Amino acid sequence: MEVPTQSADLQEQIITWKGEVDHVRNDLRAMRCRLEEMAAHQANHERMIQTEHFQNQFIRQLEVADEMFHDLKQSAKSMGNGRPAIVHDDRPVADYDTLQDRMQVFHKLYSELKGDFSRFESFR
Repeated sequence: MEVPTQSADLQEQIITWKGEVDHVRNDLRAMRCRLEEMAAHQANHERMIQTEHFQNQFIRQLEVADEMFHDLKQSAKSMGNGRPAIVHDDRPVADYDTLQDRMQVFHKLYSELKGDFSRFESFR
């Protein structure tokens, strides 16, 4: 992906990323609800262990999504004020390349979790 050069382009990219992160958060909440419904009908010990694994994964992925959303908001805010990069918990939020890399990792981890959960659901 090419690095946007104009401030407006950067702002637009951040808005797009925020929308993507928000979509992931909503999807994770829906998967968590489906997991809870499935857990109510689980009797197999192995399935319960897997259920707990997914519950923990959803909690962690939601935390990561919340951090990413917050950092994107901070990045947009810092660009709007013309201030230097903000560092939040050692995560730079105004460096486009870093944000882009983080979004790629975020999407990869989410896709893997979604695929794993989909396979888990199919073995009801």
